[in-house]
Amino acid sequence: MQLAELATRLTAMGYRRVPAGGGNYLLFIREEPLLRRVLIIGNGEEHHDNWRRFIGEHVLPHRHGNFSVGVLLLGGRTAASYLTELPWIEVVWTETGGAVKTIKPHPRWGVEERLLSLIFSAPRVVPEEIELYPPGKITYYLLLINLLVFLATLFLGRNGQEEVLIRMGAKYNPRIWLGEPWRLLTPLFLHAGVIHFLLNSFALFQLGRVVERLFGGGRFLFLYFFSGLLGSCMGTVLRPETISVGASGAIFGLLGGLIYFSLRKPHTARRFFGRSLWMVLGINLILGFVIPGIDYLGHLGGFLGGLSGGAAVGLGKKDILPSRWLWTALFTCFTLIMLVFSLTPPDINWYGPLEEGRTALNRDDLDTAVLKLEESYELNPDYPLTKEYLLQAYFLRGNRRYQEQDLAGAEADYLKGIALEEGWPGFHYNLGVVYLRRGRLAEAKKEFQRVLELDPSNQEAREIVEYLETLPGG
Repeated sequence: MQLAELATRLTAMGYRRVPAGGGNYLLFIREEPLLRRVLIIGNGEEHHDNWRRFIGEHVLPHRHGNFSVGVLLLGGRTAASYLTELPWIEVVWTETGGAVKTIKPHPRWGVEERLLSLIFSAPRVVPEEIELYPPGKITYYLLLINLLVFLATLFLGRNGQEEVLIRMGAKYNPRIWLGEPWRLLTPLFLHAGVIHFLLNSFALFQLGRVVERLFGGGRFLFLYFFSGLLGSCMGTVLRPETISVGASGAIFGLLGGLIYFSLRKPHTARRFFGRSLWMVLGINLILGFVIPGIDYLGHLGGFLGGLSGGAAVGLGKKDILPSRWLWTALFTCFTLIMLVFSLTPPDINWYGPLEEGRTALNRDDLDTAVLKLEESYELNPDYPLTKEYLLQAYFLRGNRRYQEQDLAGAEADYLKGIALEEGWPGFHYNLGVVYLRRGRLAEAKKEFQRVLELDPSNQEAREIVEYLETLPGG
């Protein structure tokens, strides 16, 4: 197609095509008052012997008077070294990869060079149509709400940070299964500490304004909350033991929305973001998997929500996607499935006693806490929070019983704690103190020695062991 267009253009410039044998070469001649121009088009990978034969048989016979030759090599430049040495060949070009490069220049061939560059240049990229929406304020409203909620969290944090976050709406599976589905969205406004809040606020400030401009306010809100919802659902289904908060899932959803934009408008995205967008995504996803304590499933769920949600709602009038109905149907079905799995409680109700025991523990009703947490642990010993709360309940009730001079009761609680988790130094230390009070010195020494095995820096336990060893029979 390009050679046919070139032949037409050359004919319009006064060139005539001259038959040349072999079919591997095209030969054009233009007669001027004081000059005969000869333009040869051939394969740049042809051996120079073939070029020498062609020139001798088909080009040199036309040589008389002022004679000038130009050569265009197609598909390679192997023959260029031979052709540039011929003094009567004034100009040599090569065409590879959609561009024309001058190997041997001559000002007399400037018009032909511009024509070749025009014909063989890479096809012009059709400008992408995008719609930039007016700068919005939704991002700033979200930042303000997050700040107010964070200040309220700090004000209430004196009662224990985890308990405050659960009270304010953290993603906590037992409460979700007990009829509080809003906990799939309220974590978006909560943060576990100043650093967590500042990092998420900075990311929302950076990404939110861009997504508002590219998607519009309504679509931005949809992407933000839908991505956060999907991130919470994935965490609820796949990591039911975690208590999580933060807008990270929603922020990853905004990043997923920008990835959708870059897939739909790649040239514009490359101009706006370069490769930084993909680098930010990759780095954050990797960090989510390798740094302990980060809810990587929430991040991944949020990103998938932003990507699929972007495909479902699009960018606006200038983003026509024939298969959008399919994306909308797929994302709707996936969302409903995730919601059903998130809100459907386990077959065995171990989470009800767990929540009763946890709340009893917080109001210092230790007998009820132990009773309910033991019931929950018996029904499901694999849920780590149950074990954690039950250990706290045993330890606190043992301490209270010790203060009330109920040494037998304190001993029983400490032994239960050790049976549940042998590696707690506090249980062994307090049990050793109980044994001292009851005159059971050998057992006390054994417990303090176990404390030192678990915590060699415990100076008090070391002094007690040294004292017991000075006693008769020690």
